[in-house]
Amino acid sequence: MPMRPELRLPAIAGLFMTLAFTGCATTSPQQGDQEQERLHPALQELAAALPGHYTTPARAGTNRRLQLEVVADPSAPTSALRLIMIQTRTDRPEEPPRQFQWQLQAVEAEDGFEGSFAPMNAAGQAQHQCAMSVNLRREGVTAQTDPTDCSFGEGEQRTGLLKEIGFDGSQLIIGDRLVRIPSGEAARDDQIIRFVRSRTFTGWAGVRDGSDWRMASNVEAGTGSAPIQPRDASGMDLGLEVGIDYYEMSRTEQVKLRLSVTDIDSGELLGEAWADADAGSIGIALPELQIGLETP
Repeated sequence: MPMRPELRLPAIAGLFMTLAFTGCATTSPQQGDQEQERLHPALQELAAALPGHYTTPARAGTNRRLQLEVVADPSAPTSALRLIMIQTRTDRPEEPPRQFQWQLQAVEAEDGFEGSFAPMNAAGQAQHQCAMSVNLRREGVTAQTDPTDCSFGEGEQRTGLLKEIGFDGSQLIIGDRLVRIPSGEAARDDQIIRFVRSRTFTGWAGVRDGSDWRMASNVEAGTGSAPIQPRDASGMDLGLEVGIDYYEMSRTEQVKLRLSVTDIDSGELLGEAWADADAGSIGIALPELQIGLETP
């Protein structure tokens, strides 16, 4: 049954319309030649672009962060792309990870694609699998369940799940809406999670020491990772803590890249810099402090 347009998650649908697919130009070197020949070319590109590590942007007033690892399952049928999603919480590291399966495959008779989504138990087995309609094209991929088919409960307690997933090469957006069947009313507030691909930046840092500078030439910091303390050539720290991360602006919900530097002893913020989320470089230039970082 086609999903009724009025059941689409409005916020995530609007976001999907702005996605620009940028990362799917090559195929994964880990897949064998035989599998590459059987897997649809568009799915080959997705298999090369989507797996990796993602994190939710930092936000003011909360330390709740989600990490998401996406892995392509090599045991999947050669005609299908099966992605395993492993989600953890940074504020509750003791909790076991949540795992999900997202599978996509071509439908030759219809010249299109279909998919499915399912949570996985601790043994790695898919549970309560739901079919998804899929729109896969150069600009991106979106997939959604039909809540009238993806449902649980009986009678007046019957509830459907509208799940939407979108990917644009750097961001993975996952939205959930619980729908009362058959009224179609939302059973609770929509949940929309934005995951941004984690990146590593390398470069240098320096602090003024009298008339000279002490330099750290092998600085490496990653988004979603703990801040680092650069050290000079003699192994002495510069007295700095350097962090780089994605940050979601509270008013606009726009995601920016933020570089911050604090004093190790006092915790005082010494400087910060902002850039677009996809920026390839970022730095700080102050009279007593200079830092330059870029993606490899």
